[in-house]
Amino acid sequence: MPEEEKLVNYYSCSYWKGKVPRQGWVYLSINHLCFYSFLMGREAKLIIRWVDITQLEKNATLLFPDMIKVSTRSSEHFFSVFLNISETFKLMEQLANIAMRQLLDNEGFEQDRSLPKLKKKSPKKVSALKRDLDARAKSERYRALFRLPKDEKLDGHTDCTLWTPFNKMHILGQMFVSTNYICFTSKEENLCSLIIPLREVNI
Repeated sequence: MPEEEKLVNYYSCSYWKGKVPRQGWVYLSINHLCFYSFLMGREAKLIIRWVDITQLEKNATLLFPDMIKVSTRSSEHFFSVFLNISETFKLMEQLANIAMRQLLDNEGFEQDRSLPKLKKKSPKKVSALKRDLDARAKSERYRALFRLPKDEKLDGHTDCTLWTPFNKMHILGQMFVSTNYICFTSKEENLCSLIIPLREVNI
């Protein structure tokens, strides 16, 4: 791998070559999905670029309840993940989507330097890149929900109620705070949605 390639996370899994499972590790980096196994003197290695992937599927069969199928233009690859299949699949989808967007926008991946530094005594071992990608995914959902500009970054959200004078009710929902907006959406879908630009807030 080139020196600038950054590893996001890795997971224990089996890679199926025909009907033979190769037990090893799947490595998810910014530009590649890789698999490596070394068992009983036999080495298995696989490198796939995210931009070459045409389809990702999470399959469940009676024999293999935790299977991920990775399709490229020329081949299909099957991985059975031992733990965290949902997290693994979600991260694969996110990295493949980022690679496609970079291809369309002709931009490179830039790590978000504005996130607070990880504490050394953090109980959960999370890479800075994984945390960066989780924050991006939350910001993307937030921007899509309220149709905000693409550079808007979510700072946080909390459960709350909103007083609506037109029907004199407290509506249960969530408040979101970002760089330039305070937004609210009701728990009950399409009941109430509110966007307040911070430049219009006086007090």
